[in-house]
Amino acid sequence: MYHKEFLEVLHIMSTHVLEAPNRLQLYKELASVVTRHGGRFATENTSLEGWFKDSETKSHSQEFAEDLEALGPTFVKLGQMLSTRADLFSEDYLKELERLQDGVDPVPFEEIETIIVEELGGEPLEVFQSFAVVPIASASLGQVHRAVLKDGRPVIVKVQRPDVRERVRQELKVLAEVSETLESHSSRARKYRLVEIVEELSRSLKRELDYRMEARNLTRMAAQLDESERVFVPKAFPELTSGRVLTMEYIEGEKLPSETAAKPTITGKLLADELFRVYLSQVLLDGTYHADPHPGNVLLTSDDRICLLDLGMVGNMPASLQIVLARLLVAITEEDGDAAAETALDASGRAEGANESKFRREISELVASYHRQPISDMQAGQLILQITQCASENGILIPYELTMLAKTLMNLDEIGRRLDPEFNPTTALERHTPDILERRLKKDFTPRLMLDSYLEARTFLKEGPRLANNILRKIENGTLVLGVDAVDERELLVSFQKIANRIGVSIVMGALILGAALLMSADVSGPTILGYPALAVVSFVLAAGGGVWMVWNILSQDRTSGKEMQTRLGATP
Repeated sequence: MYHKEFLEVLHIMSTHVLEAPNRLQLYKELASVVTRHGGRFATENTSLEGWFKDSETKSHSQEFAEDLEALGPTFVKLGQMLSTRADLFSEDYLKELERLQDGVDPVPFEEIETIIVEELGGEPLEVFQSFAVVPIASASLGQVHRAVLKDGRPVIVKVQRPDVRERVRQELKVLAEVSETLESHSSRARKYRLVEIVEELSRSLKRELDYRMEARNLTRMAAQLDESERVFVPKAFPELTSGRVLTMEYIEGEKLPSETAAKPTITGKLLADELFRVYLSQVLLDGTYHADPHPGNVLLTSDDRICLLDLGMVGNMPASLQIVLARLLVAITEEDGDAAAETALDASGRAEGANESKFRREISELVASYHRQPISDMQAGQLILQITQCASENGILIPYELTMLAKTLMNLDEIGRRLDPEFNPTTALERHTPDILERRLKKDFTPRLMLDSYLEARTFLKEGPRLANNILRKIENGTLVLGVDAVDERELLVSFQKIANRIGVSIVMGALILGAALLMSADVSGPTILGYPALAVVSFVLAAGGGVWMVWNILSQDRTSGKEMQTRLGATP
């Protein structure tokens, strides 16, 4: 079935190419990727499976990540976003997608200089004391240069590539068309909500292309981390920031050691524990958190602090999901698989054919096996990723925010182990969650909330007894009327009668036709019409007349019933 859907999608993609010749090359490259990877997926376990040869040196996941990387900046960001979706991909794909980098050759300095003049109103050496011509990093969306402010403070300046916005707009348009086509013709695409993924990617990229948004994220995050003595973010300079230029404090530091080179130290233990506490506070209390804390975005400073870099991707956790996540984390720490499954179900939708009982059973087994692992293998993020994957397999539609958070926690687990090889996320959850939830409770119970609750309670106490007395009095007098929108049994009986009448007429007409045919083939004496027995011809005429009458009757009655139904629906409030 899936290979038929796949061929139909390729046909429609070719139609899009003819309708949009200006995007021909992108469609061509994308069609090649869809053919190679979608074909392997769609023809799995079919006679066509042998058409798609495997590489002798690379895995499917490596090839997929490299093909996305070659397509351009939008597809790199798509891959990075898909690396949070354990409900779509296996673990080997998630790891390859997470490693996606979009390094490209730097833009000539003359073009960077032009953008700075347009955005900041002056030449680089007019705005800054010094400005490095050679960038320290270059990516598909922008590149980073070192500079020094007029007052001598070192900064880094991120400048957007001149043509990137139009390119991203074109690539997003192609992705939107392809995702809509896939969802229209593939049940798997509808199951995985591809249009929703592309819409989220579009929102994320539009935020990331506005550097003022990242500057605001830095300022907001700095305020959140003000209470922490060990975790901080660089300071942004709003007066030297625009939509395409971002100026922020330069931080001197070292990258995290690899997991194999990490050694347990008192400082490492304190940093790992504090980083985990900070993230729990951001997610459960503030609702805004750094969504991309992979080891490359973390620096260790000489004064034993952690600096979080690159706040282009920030996660937002709605208040309703904050409560759900808190319940889920408490259930995991208490080894209560049933409560964890029930909490996940409370926050999720249901696809057609969802299997809730199987989901509950599998989640209970996951939570139990998680606590049987050695401390070195415990990963809270990995467990939540497995929960989202299990949900997808059973038709449970987990909110996107939880899948994104799960990947964030996985990165956090890895950072924790690099800081402290003996770091136990479950112990950290047990230690910090109660205090954060207590602060959440205090935050919720504000004077305004208390006033609203008082007014609601006052209205209930004032009006409740009177309304209850009215209902009880009507029950006692037998005058209580309930408005129920149910099927009218009289209409149902009339419909059955119409069906029975039509069946009866059909049987009579069939008998007339059959009898007439037998009479015509028999040697019968008596009057004839056109050489045939008169009784046979009359039977045919009656059958034909009955058929015409029944068709006319069905059409007229159905038309009348349809108008009556529309009238009733229009009158329904």
